Amino acid sequence: MKALHQIHKLDEMLIYLNSLHPKYIDFNLNRIKRLMKKLGNPEKKLPLIVHIAGTNGKGSTLSFIKHIAEEHGLKVNCYLSPHLISFNERIIINGKMISEKILLNLLKEVAIKNNNAKITFFEITTAVAFLVFAKFKSDLCIIETGLGGKLDATNILNKKSVVVLTKIGLDHKEFLGKTLKQITLEKCGILRKYTPVVIGQQRSKYVEKVILKEVKNKQCPQIKLFTMPKNWKLGLSGDHQYNNAEIAVSTIRCMYPDIKYTTIKKGLYKTQWPGRLQTIYQGKLFNKRSTITLIDGAHNVDGAMAINNHLKKLNAGKWTVILGMMNNKSVTNFIKVIEKHIEKVFVIQIEKQINSFTATQLEKKLKKFDFETICFDTLEQAISKAPKSKPLLITGSLYLMGEILSKN
Repeated sequence: MKALHQIHKLDEMLIYLNSLHPKYIDFNLNRIKRLMKKLGNPEKKLPLIVHIAGTNGKGSTLSFIKHIAEEHGLKVNCYLSPHLISFNERIIINGKMISEKILLNLLKEVAIKNNNAKITFFEITTAVAFLVFAKFKSDLCIIETGLGGKLDATNILNKKSVVVLTKIGLDHKEFLGKTLKQITLEKCGILRKYTPVVIGQQRSKYVEKVILKEVKNKQCPQIKLFTMPKNWKLGLSGDHQYNNAEIAVSTIRCMYPDIKYTTIKKGLYKTQWPGRLQTIYQGKLFNKRSTITLIDGAHNVDGAMAINNHLKKLNAGKWTVILGMMNNKSVTNFIKVIEKHIEKVFVIQIEKQINSFTATQLEKKLKKFDFETICFDTLEQAISKAPKSKPLLITGSLYLMGEILSKN
């Protein structure tokens, strides 16, 4: 491992930062609070802040809010995760990805202040994001939690303009709690007393009840959810995106009551968010395909339900599915939801992800289903063997989406 002063490349810096803590996730806000104090607490110098937590829909909601705000003429900074291709995607300054030069310089500045102290990768990159946002002023900062809420590194923010809770479900149980109540309470940890909250539609009445109790305890004004006219067109596919769009519109109207509907409509239509029910028309991997190719980074039951609804609507017959998943996900519960649309599944291990299921492990988990399951060594092999005349769905992980988009 190179010493900090010898690091001059972004990849080397990211490797160094990953080495500062033996665990990728270790919930404890003391480390980041200590580091932020050394940096002069830049998180206290930010403008209007929207803080988003939830299991599904955080990224899409963030993107809708960003595009509407930009259409309204605002400068917008964003912090999100994970990235698909480049780490720079996580930090958006005034609508654009942070440059490699600025990112490397600020990562180095923060790493020097941290002085080799134990800290997780996400904590130190969150510190960098807040430092960036304090240096490069905007009208609005949209911050997405990494995982959870209460003990998420982003939750050192106290002065929030609006808190947003998207759909909450069972995911990341090894970190957030084994029950729906525990997970919901962890997500609700981003609430602040008297701070307005926008709550997305929940699949479970029980989750809704837990959220509303927390909202009442914190005396947070609940912003009424905007009802989206069905003839409004969105830049993102899938009926579930209408709920994410409703959350976004409710949020932006809470902060900017004078915003015009024409501005909102334009922002919603212009919204893009790769790897979410995205149709791929061409590229190195797909240049000889004549039928629809759909990619989606869903990895839990709620995500599978969104895919299922979209496939029903497309009514394209039986699909070939290429599946890659991280080994902390429930493969069978995911596949059960979309099973009736599947003709065969090609299973692969996600490239460069040591915590991805191997193709053999996925094959074993899918043995009980009626469709044929075939193992492949690489994504490229799987795509090349997919029937050209049948619709193709690639899903199971955002990491897999990153692999597709970087190679295509």
